[in-house]
Amino acid sequence: MRSLALGLSLAPWTLALVVAGGCAQYSASEEPGLALPDQAQFVQENGVSAFMEKRCGGLDCHGQVGRPLRIYSANGLRFQDGPNGGRPTGATTAEERQENFIGVVGLEPEALSRVLVTEGEFTDLLLFRKPLDTEGGGVRHKGGPVLRFGDDGWRCLTSWAAGPQSFSAKACADAVNN
Repeated sequence: MRSLALGLSLAPWTLALVVAGGCAQYSASEEPGLALPDQAQFVQENGVSAFMEKRCGGLDCHGQVGRPLRIYSANGLRFQDGPNGGRPTGATTAEERQENFIGVVGLEPEALSRVLVTEGEFTDLLLFRKPLDTEGGGVRHKGGPVLRFGDDGWRCLTSWAAGPQSFSAKACADAVNN
């Protein structure tokens, strides 16, 4: 009976040593961080945020609270209330564009990181597939197709995700202005 009691009293210590030994071998600094596309290109005037605000940020689309991807814009959801609790009527703010960046990179951060690391070779993300028509390689999107493979909006979004050297500011400006 004494040996059983001794064995049971040692079991937690043994487990603690095994767990501690396993933890000692892990270092968070050894884990690679996520590579994310350029925030400045996303939030710049006529950048990716402006394109997404125009195509996706209306009150009936991603410009409402209940959407998994929220896009703040002058024509949709606002990040903060205006004076006296009303809806602001001014242009999209820098803070709202920052929140749009966080929302977009937060959808599938690991997959988006792979797109950046491969310089655009990996594009099987919902961010790219949802807005395409199902016949064009997309998946069902409640709002229907809002992009076509190769159009200005498509090139804006995918060039940004592929990295700063691939970014097409012209495609984004054209997508915003057309």
